[in-house]
Amino acid sequence: MERGIRLSSHGSGESRSFAMNRVQVQFVALLGAATLAAPALGQTDDHVACYKVKDRAKRDVFTLTVTNAGVTQSCRVTVPARFGCLATQISAVAPTPPGDEPSPGAAGDFLCYPLLCPRPFPSGAQMTDGFGGQRVVNFKRAQLLCAPATRGPATIVSSTTTTTVPSGPCDFNSSDRKCEGTCGDSGHCSAVASGGACECRTTPCGDADSPSCDGFCAPDEACIFTVTDCSCVSIP
Repeated sequence: MERGIRLSSHGSGESRSFAMNRVQVQFVALLGAATLAAPALGQTDDHVACYKVKDRAKRDVFTLTVTNAGVTQSCRVTVPARFGCLATQISAVAPTPPGDEPSPGAAGDFLCYPLLCPRPFPSGAQMTDGFGGQRVVNFKRAQLLCAPATRGPATIVSSTTTTTVPSGPCDFNSSDRKCEGTCGDSGHCSAVASGGACECRTTPCGDADSPSCDGFCAPDEACIFTVTDCSCVSIP
């Protein structure tokens, strides 16, 4: 999995070098770290299995440079994570896959974040794995950036103090094209999809119910329904 990434800045107010029409997050097969093997394998964690996650990380936006397959792109990644991928063993695959798998190597655990990159995308390449055999794979738009992660037991942190953020006006700033103001009960001032209005919301956009998509995004984004899921898009 490509790790040649340089963070250049972060925040929700960075300039948009490309139009963000939609971010459609799909379940993807991560073959950079996972070699899809034949039934005889399984003694090592050489695959990854990916699950949709509910991540409580504070929402943020990072710009970064992504380099892979001879292509360098200036991209944007948003937090929180949408998928978590765990090092996985497989066995008893039926029927027998047609391909000869590459030499196995231990994979790791990853958290995957929505990724938006402009053209050009990496060119098509001949790839081989255990399930699909040898064939040409064409790369289209970016979907996810998966960062190596460490995994430990889940813990519950208790606290005896409570900080209350006083409510303030949550309104749309037509000059800056973004929502401004504070919300109580850990709410976020976020745009209504119809535009021109803002309201306090407590659910991240990725966890909001479809197709209403009444979750929160960055101040200059709105939560909308994009084919299969709720995603944040720039306010036009």
